[in-house]
Amino acid sequence: MAGGGIGIAIGESGVGSVLNRHSLRVPLNQRSYAWEDHHVRTLLEDFSNAIASENKTYFLGTIVLTQTADTTWEVADGQQRLATTAILISAIRDHLFAGSPNEKEASQKYTQNFLLEFDELTGEHVPKLRLNVEDNDFFVKNSLLAPDSAGRGTAAMNTDSHHRISRAIAICKEHVQNVIKPYAKADQAKRLYEWVAFLRENAVIIEIRVPDSFNAYTLFETLNDRGLRASQADILKNYLFGKAQDRLGEVAPKWANMASILESLDVDDLLLTFLRHYWISQNGPTIEKELADRIREKITGRQQAVDMANALATYSVDYAALFSPLEHAGWSSLDQQTRAYIYIMTRILQIEQIRPLLLAIVTHFAASEARSALKLCLTWSVRFLIAGGGGGGVLDRHYGLRAKEITTGDIKKATVLAERMKGIVKTDAEFAEGLRRARISKKHLARYYLRSIELCRKGDQNPELGGILEDTTVFNLEHIMPLHPDTTWNVTEEVVQAFSRRLGNMTLLEPSVNGEIANKAFVAKKPIYQECPLSITSEIASFNKWGPDEIEERQAALASDALKVWSA
Repeated sequence: MAGGGIGIAIGESGVGSVLNRHSLRVPLNQRSYAWEDHHVRTLLEDFSNAIASENKTYFLGTIVLTQTADTTWEVADGQQRLATTAILISAIRDHLFAGSPNEKEASQKYTQNFLLEFDELTGEHVPKLRLNVEDNDFFVKNSLLAPDSAGRGTAAMNTDSHHRISRAIAICKEHVQNVIKPYAKADQAKRLYEWVAFLRENAVIIEIRVPDSFNAYTLFETLNDRGLRASQADILKNYLFGKAQDRLGEVAPKWANMASILESLDVDDLLLTFLRHYWISQNGPTIEKELADRIREKITGRQQAVDMANALATYSVDYAALFSPLEHAGWSSLDQQTRAYIYIMTRILQIEQIRPLLLAIVTHFAASEARSALKLCLTWSVRFLIAGGGGGGVLDRHYGLRAKEITTGDIKKATVLAERMKGIVKTDAEFAEGLRRARISKKHLARYYLRSIELCRKGDQNPELGGILEDTTVFNLEHIMPLHPDTTWNVTEEVVQAFSRRLGNMTLLEPSVNGEIANKAFVAKKPIYQECPLSITSEIASFNKWGPDEIEERQAALASDALKVWSA
């Protein structure tokens, strides 16, 4: 295998060869066998298609193995494929076991090479692939053991993962029968030998071997494949578990509790995102590729691993609540207005990079200061979305710095937080300039901006809330100059592209009315606008025509109101 300077080895091999060469185990508390029937059938069908083709090669993807202190190789990524392949080989082995003496000899060879190996110290046969605590006994007794072994088939089915393993066993046995069915009795065994050879040589995986789980975690931060990224959290978990040593019983339940809370939100890669955001809230700006090294530097012993696991379990509750702040049962000191600020940032504006700062505020600020600070955060978020300037890691860095300063107690008041962000937050002049030329492509953002401006004109005390706490009326976004105007508009495609998504060309209407006027000419829309109870819509009827000049004029008026809504 090719090696790297930090000890990573990458090579190509057949999946059967991996089972043959290594004694593998799934790390403690890694998720159980998860493949449903369709996953197993798809893999078997892909194998069949590859064997039938001239190429006879099937690429299974990547697996990652990490070496522990006792030199055992743990499966950081690839458990499902390895376990299913082992189940298939055991099904082939079981069929051959009942055949001729030569076939029975082959079945014993397959058991020794791919499924079980003899441990001379214990006098027992141990699995080449050991699953987690929940699954391993069922996996061994119902699949890996030879048909004539005393314990074969004796493990009870107690969990959903046991049921999935049982189904995989049945599907693989059925598949073996389908493979040999077209052949004469004398040729059936040969066909199965060919299948095992295919699994050993031609069902190709990229095998990544890493000296320790932490280096594996670093490795994942450089890869873009979503499936690999999702495994980073598992590798960090294994690192913490390893550091916990005899206190694993304290760490494992805390990790499981954290993971359960975050996974219930059904947000892609949220566990990994939370780990970084938690770390930033405690330690300041940390980019993804640095996270592993930073954790390795600080978490070096049992107590630190326990402390981090406890903190992750605690902070995950508040982090998850950022996505549903209005309904969150905790935060008894935070009123609905304060929660609404969070809701707008996480659900409407959908800003990820500010979450470490929000996490620090809700966990460390007094209630009154939290409300003021979160209102500031909302204003900053809108200003950056409208006027730009938050790229290049600028916001990540400064939000991260402020989060750490709040956690350490250096910042305890919203006024100090505002002072520390001077020079970073967009000024009134910069915000106004951005507003005058703003193009809004996301409808939910345009609706929020326009509804807030409407509330400001009506004298609402908190127009920046966009009416989400009291206003139950649903308004549709209306493009005055349609996105796809008919010939009555007499405008060029260049004008449509340049002006149709400008904020000045947008307003709000009741859904039923919005559908009626659709792409009609401006003269036909004016009476509808005039009857609308919203001032931002009714005022449009005062224009005699509608085009770039009118859009610019109206957008300038909206910009003036927006400065009042999101004032720094």
